[in-house]
Amino acid sequence: MSTFLAFRKAAFAVLRPEPIGRISRSALSPLFQQTRTMKDARSHPKNGQIPYDIIQVKDSDGTLHHAQKLTKLLESVDTTTHVVRLISHDPPIVRVLSQMEDKIRKVSMKARRKVREEKRHILNKEAQMSWFTAPQDFEHKVHKIREDLEKGDVRVDIIFNPKPKVRGPTREEMMEQLAEVTNKLSDVSVEWREKEFLRGTARMFLQSTVKKERLLPTQEEVEEMAKEDVERQERQLQRKKKKEQSLQKEKEVNRGIWSDTDSTL
Repeated sequence: MSTFLAFRKAAFAVLRPEPIGRISRSALSPLFQQTRTMKDARSHPKNGQIPYDIIQVKDSDGTLHHAQKLTKLLESVDTTTHVVRLISHDPPIVRVLSQMEDKIRKVSMKARRKVREEKRHILNKEAQMSWFTAPQDFEHKVHKIREDLEKGDVRVDIIFNPKPKVRGPTREEMMEQLAEVTNKLSDVSVEWREKEFLRGTARMFLQSTVKKERLLPTQEEVEEMAKEDVERQERQLQRKKKKEQSLQKEKEVNRGIWSDTDSTL
C-alpha cells in the first residue's frame, strides 16, 4: 500500500502542469512576436539596430499605420537623409525622421535629462560663526548664508564655535543665538535635522526652501544646437574622408613605385 501511495505521489508531481505566468500582449499576438532580444542596449535604437522584425510606423500627427516588416520599411527609406527611430517597445512603434529632426529630438531629450539630474542634486555648504560675535559681523555672516540659501537646492551647516580666552555661553544663551539665526532665515530655509551640541560648540542644519528655476532651452535654441551638432559631424566626416583619400593616393603611389622597380628588374 505504501509503495502504491509513493508511486501515485510521484506521478502527480510529474504530471502536474507548471503555473503559467502573466503573458504580455506582445507574446499573444503573432504580429509582434520578436525573434531577437526584448530590448536593445539602447532604449531608442535606430534602423538596423531595432531588435524587432515587425513594427508599426507612427506619423507626427499621431496616426498609427498597420504592422509591417522592419526590413521592408528600411528598404523604402533613404538612411543617408532619414532615420527610422524606435519610440516604443511594447508594441514596437517607430518614427521616420529626417537627420535634423532626429538630432533635435536627441538634443531636447538630453536637455530634459540634465534638468531632472539637477533637481536631484543638493549642494552642501558649511558656515563658521562664533558666540558673542559683534552685531555687525553677525549680520554680515547671516547675510552671506542667506545668499547661499536663496540660490536654492542647498543645505548649509552652521557651526558656532567658542572664542579663545572668552567664557563659553550658557545653554540658554546658545539657544537664543541659534533661534535668532533661525528666525532671520526662516523665509528661505527650514531645519532638516536636530541641532547638535558638544563642548561649547553647536551645529544647526538648514535646507533652502527656494525652488531653483531650471529652464529648458527654447525650440529655437534646440534647433540651433542640433544644427551645430550636425555641422560638427559633417566636418568630422569630411576630415575622415580626406584622410582616407590621402591614404589611398599614398598606396597607389607606392604600388606604382614597386611596379616600376619590378619592370626594371
